[in-house]
Amino acid sequence: MVQVPELAGVFLEVETPADGEAELPSALAAVRRALRRLDVADADLTAELYTDAVTRARSRI
Repeated sequence: MVQVPELAGVFLEVETPADGEAELPSALAAVRRALRRLDVADADLTAELYTDAVTRARSRI
């Protein structure tokens, strides 16, 4: 879990290993199960890297 001063909110990065594309569906299912257990809603998800969001926020200062 990361709190970034330049950004509002808290970011949680979840990863799981997958050996090739064939394992992606089960790997993604495992991540979604973990997120549900943490009460993270689909609406809270983003594909954006928080480091990219920080870079964008810093460029506005």
